[in-house]
Amino acid sequence: MKESGKCTQCGAALRPDAPGGHCLACLFGLGRPAAPAKPPALAEAVQAIIDHRPGDRIGHYRLLQQIGEGSSGIVYLAEQVSPVRRHVALKIIKLGMDTRSVIARFEAERQALAMMDHPNIAKVLDAGATPVGRPYFVMELVRGIKLTDYCDRKQFAPRPRLELFILVCQAIQHAHQKGIIHRDLKPSNILVTELDGRPVPKIIDFGIAKAFTDERLTDKTLHTAYETHIGTPTYMSPEQAGLAGLDIDTRSDIYSLGVLLYELLTGHTPFDAKEFVAAGLDAMRRAIREQEPTKPSTRLVQELAATGSRFAADADRQHHAAPMDAVAARRRLHVKELLPLVRGDLDWIVMKALEKYPARRYETASALALDIERYLDNEPVLAGSPSATYRFQKLVRRNRVAVAAVTAVAVALILGLGSSLLLFFREKASLERAVAAEQSATAQARKSQTVAEFLKVMLKSLDPALAQGRHARILHKILDQTVERIATDLASQPEIAAEMRSLIGHAYWELEDYAKAEAMYREALQARKELFGEAHALVATSLNDLGNALSMEDRLPEAETLHRQALAMRQALFGNSHPDVAASLTSLADTLTDQRKLPEAESLQRAALAMQRALLGDQHPDVFISFNNLARLLRLGGRLPEAEAVYREALAVAKGHQNPTLSVSLARLAGVLRAQGKLAEAEIASREALAMRRKLLGNQHPQVSASLNELAIIQQDQGKFAEAGTTAREALKNQLNPFGDQDPVLFESIYILADMLRAEGKLAELETLFRDQLQSMRERLPADDPEILRLLTELNLVLVDQAKFTAAEAVVRECLALSEKKRPDDWRTFSLRSMLGDTLLGQKKYVEAEPWLVSGYSGMKRRESKMPEGDQRRLKEAIGRLVKLYEATDRPDQAAEWKRNLTPLEPAAGRPRAADPCR
Repeated sequence: MKESGKCTQCGAALRPDAPGGHCLACLFGLGRPAAPAKPPALAEAVQAIIDHRPGDRIGHYRLLQQIGEGSSGIVYLAEQVSPVRRHVALKIIKLGMDTRSVIARFEAERQALAMMDHPNIAKVLDAGATPVGRPYFVMELVRGIKLTDYCDRKQFAPRPRLELFILVCQAIQHAHQKGIIHRDLKPSNILVTELDGRPVPKIIDFGIAKAFTDERLTDKTLHTAYETHIGTPTYMSPEQAGLAGLDIDTRSDIYSLGVLLYELLTGHTPFDAKEFVAAGLDAMRRAIREQEPTKPSTRLVQELAATGSRFAADADRQHHAAPMDAVAARRRLHVKELLPLVRGDLDWIVMKALEKYPARRYETASALALDIERYLDNEPVLAGSPSATYRFQKLVRRNRVAVAAVTAVAVALILGLGSSLLLFFREKASLERAVAAEQSATAQARKSQTVAEFLKVMLKSLDPALAQGRHARILHKILDQTVERIATDLASQPEIAAEMRSLIGHAYWELEDYAKAEAMYREALQARKELFGEAHALVATSLNDLGNALSMEDRLPEAETLHRQALAMRQALFGNSHPDVAASLTSLADTLTDQRKLPEAESLQRAALAMQRALLGDQHPDVFISFNNLARLLRLGGRLPEAEAVYREALAVAKGHQNPTLSVSLARLAGVLRAQGKLAEAEIASREALAMRRKLLGNQHPQVSASLNELAIIQQDQGKFAEAGTTAREALKNQLNPFGDQDPVLFESIYILADMLRAEGKLAELETLFRDQLQSMRERLPADDPEILRLLTELNLVLVDQAKFTAAEAVVRECLALSEKKRPDDWRTFSLRSMLGDTLLGQKKYVEAEPWLVSGYSGMKRRESKMPEGDQRRLKEAIGRLVKLYEATDRPDQAAEWKRNLTPLEPAAGRPRAADPCR
C-alpha cells in the first residue's frame, strides 16, 4: 500500500487513510513511542528556542515534569510561584502542531473550562501564551487514575460503579447547560481521586469541546476538519465518524457515556480497538455507523466462553466455588451473580445510550443518570418498552412482603374452588386460544400476502430518475422502514420475505445505494439457500444480483467470482441457451470489462448478444443493453470505429422503435463521433437523443438536461459559442425545477455554461451566475460541501480576472478556511493559498502576499504526484505569481531564479468534460 508519510507520534509509516497525521495504532493509544531522531544542527538551534523542558519558567509557573500528552497538547506538572505557591497542571500546544485549526481547538478548550464550575470538572485557573506565542492554560492538578482502572483496583461491584457513573453524567449535564460538548469522553479523561476517603471523579481535557449554542468560544474557533477524527474511535459516536461531521450535538456525548457504561459493566468497549486498527479507517467508520454492538450481558457470556470459564455440574454437586472470569473477579462476583445484574435493565439502558440515531438516545445526560437511579431503586427504567409483566416484577421487588401476603390469600381462594372447575376452565381456555390463534394466523398471512404484493408493484415501478433527485431521501426512508417491517410482518413467510429483500435491493440499486443493495441481496441469497438448497434458479438470481452490487462498489474480483458461480449454476439448470444464462454472461462480461480483461469480456458479451437476439427478439431492452456494453468495451480498447459500428447496428436493429436504453445508444454514439472529430455527425446524434428523451421522459427529466449538456459541448467544440450558451442555459433552467440542486447534472450544467461565458468574455454575467448558485446551494447544502468549495474557487478566479481584488480576497479566504478544515493536506488547499496571495498581490500588499504565495507553491510542489494531469498548470500559475511579486518589489535576482522554473504558461484549457456520455 502506498505510504502517505510518517506518524507524528511514533514515526511509523502512514496508510493513505490515516487521519490527522497519526497512525491508527497511536490514535487508539496502542502505538509505541519512536526513539527521538537526532535533529540537524539548524533544527537543534530552533528547537532550543521554542521547546520546553523541566525547569523552564512560563509566566508565574515553573515546569517540573511532563505528565501527559494528547494529539495537540502536552501537559506538565508545574509549580506556581506567585501570588500563591501550589502545584498545577499546565497544558501547552505541542511542538509541530500549531496549525490554525489546532490552536483554535486549544483556545476553545481554554474558554470552555473557564465557563464551567462543577465539583466533578477540573477547574481552570489561568491562561496565557508562551514567549513564542503558543497558548497555554493552567488547571487544578488532579492526582488520580482513570475511572475504569480505579473501579477495577477497588474491585467495585456494579452498584458503586454506577454511583460514580451518575456523578460523571451530572458533570456532563452541567457542561451541556453551559453550551459545551466534550466530544472525547473516555476513561483517561475521567480521573478519580479521593477526598476524605470518598472517590471523586474529575472530567478533564475539554480540548476538543465545541459550543452548540450561538455563543462563540473564541473568535478563532474553527469547525472540526473534514475527515479528521476528533475524538477516540472506540468511544466515538456514529455522527462523529461520518465524513461531514454534521449534526454533532450533546447526544454525541450521550453515546460516549454509553460506551463508558458498557466498559464499566463488561470490562470491554463495544468495539475492539485492535480490530479497528487492523481493519483501517473506512472499515472503522462503517462499523461505528452501521454495526450494532452486542448487549452487555451477551458480551459477558461471550467472554466467559472465550476464557473457558463455565459452570460444571459436578463442581456444584461437590460444593466447589464456581470459577470466575477476570471481569467478574474485578467485581468480587461470580459470573452467575454478575450476569443477572446486567441482563435486562442495564442492557436496555446501555443500548438506548448506544443507539445509532441520536434521536433514539437519551435526550440529556441527566435522563441517563435518572434511569440508572431508577434501576438502583428497583423502579421501572424508561429505556426499552417495558411490558406489563416487567412492571409487575418491579412492583414485586419493591413490595415483597405485601405481595407475598396477597399471593398467599389468592392461592388459597383458587385452590378452594375445586379441581373440577379448574379443569373445565383450562380446557375451555385452551380451545378458545387454539381457535383464536388459527384465525389470527390466517388473517396475518392474508395481510402479509396483500402487503407484499402491493410493495412488489410499488418497488418494481420505481422510477430510476428519482435516484438523482430530491425525492431520493424520502425513498430511502420508505425503504429503510420497509426493511424493518419484513423481519416481523413476514416472519412466517420466509419465501415472500426473501423476494421482498431482493426487490428492495433492486430499489436501493436504482437509488445508487449499493451498500444497502448488497446487504439486501445477501439476506435474500441466504434465505433462498435455506429454503431451496444450493442449486436453484432463485439462488442463481441472488448470486448474480449480489455480484452486480459488488461490481458497483469496485469489489471486482469478488463480483467476478459470484458471476461465474451464477453462470455455472444457470447453465447446469437451464442448459446453454436461456435468457438467464444470457443475463449471467452479460453481468460477467461487464465485470471483466471494468477489470480491463477485454478479450474475454468481448467473447462473452458477443455470445450473450447473439443468444438474446435469438431468444428474446431484436426489440427486447436486454438486447440494447448488450449492444451498449459491447460498444463500451470496444471504446475502452481504443477501437472507436468498431464501437461506432456497434452503436449504429443497434439503431438499425431498432427500426424506429424508441426506449430509454436506445436513447443511451444515441447519446453514446454522439460521444464516439465527437472523440473521432466527426462533430457534425455528433451534433445530429446528440439532437436525436435529446428529442427521444424529451418524448419518452418529459422536458424536466435529468437525462434531458444531460443531453442538453452534451449538445452544448459539441456546439462549443464546433465554435458555435452563441448556440452553445443558449443550450447550456436551457440545461441549467431545467435543473432548477423539480429535481433540486443536488442533482449532479445541475453542477455539470453550471460549469458548462461557465465555460461558454468565459469563452465569450462575459465575466460580469459569469460572476452573477456563480453568486446566484452559491446563494441557492447554501440554503440546501452543508457549508463545506465540495460543490460550494468549487463555486467559491471559481468565483474568486472570475473576480481576479475583473481586477476585483478586494472582493476576491474575501471569497478566497472563506474558501481557504473551509478547505483547511475539510481537506487540510490536499493540493487544492495550497492552491488556494497561492490564490489568496494573488489577491493580495493585486492590492499591492506585497509583504502580506509573499508568505501565502511561497507556502502555496511549496505545498503544491510536495503534492505534485497527487495532482491530476489537467491541473499541473496550477503549479506554473503559482510560479508566475511569485515572479510577478519579485518583479514588482524590485528583486530581479529572485525573479530570475523563479523564471528558470517557469516555462511559458499554456493557454487555459477548458475544464475536463464531465458531461462526456461515454465515460
